[in-house]
Formats: sequence, structure tokens, C-alpha cells
Amino acid sequence: MIYYKVPATTANMGPGFDSMGMALELYNKLGMEETGSGLEIKMQGIGSDTLPKDETNLCYKAAKYFFDKVNYPLKGLKIEIYNQIPIARGLGSSSSIIVGALMCANEIAKTNFDKAQILNISGEIENHPDNIAPAVMGGIVVGAVEKTQVLYKKVLPKDDLSAVCLIPNYELKTEDARKILPKNLERADTIYNISRTALVVLALQTGDYDLLTKACHDKLHQPYRKKLIKEYDAFMKITMENGSIASFISGSGSTLMSLCKKAEEQKIFNELKTYFLEQDKNNMVKILKPQLDGAIKAN
Repeated sequence: MIYYKVPATTANMGPGFDSMGMALELYNKLGMEETGSGLEIKMQGIGSDTLPKDETNLCYKAAKYFFDKVNYPLKGLKIEIYNQIPIARGLGSSSSIIVGALMCANEIAKTNFDKAQILNISGEIENHPDNIAPAVMGGIVVGAVEKTQVLYKKVLPKDDLSAVCLIPNYELKTEDARKILPKNLERADTIYNISRTALVVLALQTGDYDLLTKACHDKLHQPYRKKLIKEYDAFMKITMENGSIASFISGSGSTLMSLCKKAEEQKIFNELKTYFLEQDKNNMVKILKPQLDGAIKAN
């Protein structure tokens, strides 16, 4: 059995809509081996009672896409999935499964593709790179899809950067979060995001957290999506009053993310936990460190 661990990701990152994400130290683990025939899927953890265990399973579909692409004559497949990343919460659970499936399939088929090639194939399955790129590569990744290639640049965060997130006790499907967005964008809003995305990347690269605080804002999706996340206003207020560098919707939500210095993480964690677990005891608050390596071989 071949195993890979793939990290959760926080995407969009303020102004970096559909283009920038960061890997986090929370993992899904996938195992895969070829068998004589058929399909067997075993699952543990989040979603193990509800996710499909047949050919509609996302892990199987991604693996089959790979085998078909490289013309590998697969006989049968056994899959093991250990889910720790909350589903439909804006933490890249689907991307982690896709990436893990491709990494395992690459070894089964003995194609020896490197991570850049795996990322390109991931981009064929999922058209925007903000989750898949950091899931493959780790760190903070800015990316764009150009035909069949994912153009990307990886930035390593400074050692003192951490993140604290609120994971509300409800799902928010990506398709629902996309429906609420306007079909046409104002030119001024687009320029606002483009200019600030460039500043955010440089601020993260250099550790200029004052600049990051000023630049990490958005006008393309958060003003609309925050209406779907009732915790948004309180989260922004609590985090920014307690030492956060920048706070934003993680992916399309419902998770809310706060970037902070490690020295402030416990204070922010405690304040969020006190407030939001009183609202709903099934809300989750987590400290999630940046993960630097992306998908990694596991036992």
C-alpha cells in the first residue's frame, strides 16, 4: 500500500481570489494499491459515514483520470482514506483528496512524474490553483492556469507566522458561494485586488506585517460571501482587536482565517473559543501552523 499525507489549505488569502493559498498542518491521508480486479474503498474520520465508496468517490475518479491519461492498464484498486480535514468548509478537503490520489497513482503506474507535473494534472481536474498548488507544493503559493500548465511561485512564510481559524458548525458548498458573486465586476474593484495581491505576496515574503495588515483586503468576493457566514463580523472584530495581522474568509467559507504572529496565537485562540463555542459548542477553533512541504510520503 502506498500512502501520502496531503495538507489542508487556506485559499483566496485576502485579495488573492482564486490565485493564492497556503498549506496548513492538518492532513488527509490516502493509501492506494493495485489489486487483481474491482474497487474497494475503506474510509475513516470525517465523512466516512456519508461519502461514497464506489466509482463516484472523488479519490477514485482522480486516480482513474490519471491512469487513463497515462494509458495505464489498471486491473483493480484498493483505496484507504483517513479524513481529518473538515468537508465543505473552505479548507481544501477536495484538493487534498485529488492531490493524494494523483501522487499515489503516479507511483502505481511508475510514471515518475515530479510535483510540477502532478500539479499540472491537478489543474486539469480543478481549474483554479489556489488550493491545489499549496496542497502539492506546501508553503504559500501564487498560481495561474495557462492552458495545460499551472504557473506558480512558492513563497516560504517567516518562522514567526501562524494562523488561527474558526470552523463553523455548517457546510458552505463552493457552488453556493459562487452563485452569490456578481456576474460583472467593477474595474476599480478589480484594480483594488490586483494591486493588493502583489503587496500581500511581498509582505509575506519579507515579513512586513504592517504592510500585510494594510494590503490584505478584498472587494471581489468577501463583501458578498460574508452574508452567508453569520460569524464573519464578530470574527473580524475579535481577531483584529487581539493582535491579528490579517483576517479573511478561507476559500469560499464557512471557515474564517486569521494570520498572526506565533506570540499572539494563543490569545486569539482563547478569545475565539470563548465567544464562538458559547454560540455553538460544535464550532471548532484551531491553531494551524503553515505547512512547508505539501504532499508527503507517509506510512
